[in-house]
Amino acid sequence: MAKTMKESESKKGTKPKRSRAETERRLIDVAIDLIQRNGVLAGLNLREVAEGAGVNRGNIYHYFGSRQELLRAAINRRFEAMIETLTSGVKSTRFVTRRLEVFRLNNSNDSNDSKLRALLVLDGDDTVDPIPLYEAGLSLLRKDVIDGDIDRGHDLEALQVALSAALRGYRIFRLPYAKRVGIDPNELDERVSKILRTWLEAMAQ
Repeated sequence: MAKTMKESESKKGTKPKRSRAETERRLIDVAIDLIQRNGVLAGLNLREVAEGAGVNRGNIYHYFGSRQELLRAAINRRFEAMIETLTSGVKSTRFVTRRLEVFRLNNSNDSNDSKLRALLVLDGDDTVDPIPLYEAGLSLLRKDVIDGDIDRGHDLEALQVALSAALRGYRIFRLPYAKRVGIDPNELDERVSKILRTWLEAMAQ
């Protein structure tokens, strides 16, 4: 009997109910797609997010509580995916090679982590972490000092901030930079990476 009812519902085209996790994932994906399409400064229209995910607007507040929390969830989702890519085989390499590899992977990775964090900052959120995994990165820099890749006299905390700022800034403005210079973005990546190598190698002095 139950089977007959299920078959009847299937014939009527009844859609299976999505789980909370699936709905949250869909809302996050739609939010990120809208940001990519409209740009970070256009903000995030919750009505469009709800319509794109096939739910009512109240679901967003029910699951996330606010627009900012939805953005944070999107950041966390994309950042986890990016870190999995960046740390795969990169962590054990030496300072210059590691930083250049992170630069290369970050530019080719469509995570938009920097843009999403910038959007939250512009939205007045003063709790945004500009350097996730800060302690882990600092530990790697201390190891680089021991390995002789960074001079002991350098301010490692300032170096960590400078590296993060350079990477995030370039990631946000990569395409406008290439357009301004008048070259393909991939060619600009190669040229900037050469300059970056010179700077990084100078850290040993």
